[in-house]
Amino acid sequence: MIRKYIKSYQDFPIKGVDFKCTASLCASEGFKLANDYLYNVLKARKFNKIIGIDARGFIFASILSYRTEKPLILARKVGKLPGKTISKSYALEYGEASIEIKDEDIQKGDKVVIVDDLIATGGTIEAVIDMVEEKEATVDFVVCLMNLKFLGGSAKINNRKINFLQGVQYDV
Repeated sequence: MIRKYIKSYQDFPIKGVDFKCTASLCASEGFKLANDYLYNVLKARKFNKIIGIDARGFIFASILSYRTEKPLILARKVGKLPGKTISKSYALEYGEASIEIKDEDIQKGDKVVIVDDLIATGGTIEAVIDMVEEKEATVDFVVCLMNLKFLGGSAKINNRKINFLQGVQYDV
């Protein structure tokens, strides 16, 4: 049911990419469906923090943070967070980027959930997982509303033996 609210844009941001836009999901009745779906998956899990990935992951992670009463940590593009940060670079399906979190936000022993709108190549999520693990914390669960399975990111997460929820599947 969520799939019908996700719009596709051919050749964005570059030629050959079929961009799946969850912003259209947020402006529809699908928004409640998506947030209820994510909450129902997580409500029985044992974790103490939620990480939302820049930028659309923030939308869903903030609602989950509110509903579960767990602190929200932002994983942002480099240069957007004040104070001491840790960062990782990663490959995108159409380039390279870096992401960072505030150093003080993750503590040894934390058990976190990572939230993003979709998984494509898995680079962003893997970078966040690496930062969490460097802080001697654990990723309990990764949740994404959409899986662009043909780009291989979900296989990378599964190979790391991390619990992973992948919503709407796109095989091509």
